[in-house]
Amino acid sequence: MPTIIDVAKKAGVSVATVSRIINQTTFVSESKVEKVQQAIKALNFTPNYHAQNLTNNPKIGPAMIVQSIQDPLTATLLKELSAHASANSMPLHLVSGAHSEQQEIEMLENYLSLGVQSLYFESVYMKEERLAEFVRLHPGLLVAKRYLPAYPKQCLHLDLVASLWLAVKLLVERGHKQLSVMCEAQQFHAIEQSLSHIDSPFKQANISLSRLSHDPNDCLNRDIVCSKASAFVCLSARLSWPVWQQLKDQLGASKPFEFIGASNNAADSKASYSTLYYPVQAMAQQALGFLSASQQDVSKVFIAQLQERYSEQELCYLQDLGAAG
Repeated sequence: MPTIIDVAKKAGVSVATVSRIINQTTFVSESKVEKVQQAIKALNFTPNYHAQNLTNNPKIGPAMIVQSIQDPLTATLLKELSAHASANSMPLHLVSGAHSEQQEIEMLENYLSLGVQSLYFESVYMKEERLAEFVRLHPGLLVAKRYLPAYPKQCLHLDLVASLWLAVKLLVERGHKQLSVMCEAQQFHAIEQSLSHIDSPFKQANISLSRLSHDPNDCLNRDIVCSKASAFVCLSARLSWPVWQQLKDQLGASKPFEFIGASNNAADSKASYSTLYYPVQAMAQQALGFLSASQQDVSKVFIAQLQERYSEQELCYLQDLGAAG
């Protein structure tokens, strides 16, 4: 089914121009109108009129399309963005939950056809080529949690592989050869393909990657507990603490292990284990700068900060490694 971006691409104009022509909101030159109408006819495109009825406010935006409002980055940004929109007498549009590429496209088109000034978009399922085309045609679109090499200034990206590299390097240096890396489904999708293309220290250890259950009370599966791993890394800030507790309960003193978990708290906060601190506040401020009227470009790719801590169990295990060496 053709989309508004297909029409824009065929007509050689922006998505915003197609939207203005369809909605008849502002004047567009006759030559562009003719190109768009020809493209619509050639593609047999049917406009999505649902979005046209959402608002008649000429000052529209910003908007957020997210996977879950419970995500710490989303929640932090939502609070900041709500205050910004309120101060500027603008409505803030929010929608969450898309489970296919087509659903993501439909949600995105709905808001682009509104003419939103800026849009924060968390995409999991859309193919990179299609997503890049949306970004190219809409400079106010900020892609979150994915990285498009051709459009780095419109990507808000936490590099999970680089963050994981810090943890793996530390554990390999401590002598571990079998590592278990645990993450949530969305994180799994982001790093699965990358691990096989990374050199040292990833090549120096046998790394198993597994998904965690969404249930904090029972997030470990049997394969993780029964693995040969001597060290565990949990990339989920939401589940790191329950994973740590369950590993201690299920492995106990029978199997010494090391653990590195993730956190959205500020570094130097008290934790019982070594921690990868995700820069949620800094990322939210960067996103706010882009989504505000100034639309500041995203200046960098973010990575975690690793802070080492040793539990008593880990210290005993490291002493054993030293004695064995």
